[in-house]
Amino acid sequence: METTVENNKEILKRLIDEAFNNRNLAILPEVLHPDFVNHQEVFPLEAKKGPEVFNELYSAFFNIFSDVKADYTHIISEGDFIVARDFISGTNDGKLMGKPATGKKVKFEVFHLYRVQDGKLIERWGLTDDMSLMKQLGVIEE
Repeated sequence: METTVENNKEILKRLIDEAFNNRNLAILPEVLHPDFVNHQEVFPLEAKKGPEVFNELYSAFFNIFSDVKADYTHIISEGDFIVARDFISGTNDGKLMGKPATGKKVKFEVFHLYRVQDGKLIERWGLTDDMSLMKQLGVIEE
């Protein structure tokens, strides 16, 4: 069991460290199952299934926050599930929801629950602290 738990953690760490933080989107098919589904609505994404979902999502993040980075504080794995808590930080130097860049630095929290199948991430549910992000960008008043 420990091997599976550790392997699952390593898959998620590769997604965060290599694909997101190092912007190596070429590894997405290595860590995301062909039938991958992201259950959290984020932006108006065209892709609905497969590694293309995160290719599109991450590319959007890189355009909105060119220096975006994820720092995970917890990764917990049990059976086929992995939970991660991380903080996303970056400078808003690209358009967000049609609004011009603010130039503001932001840091917001995200929780993710992934399910692993056949050694790859196949499902994701997430919660993002959108309220904190919108306050930091000045979209809503404190």
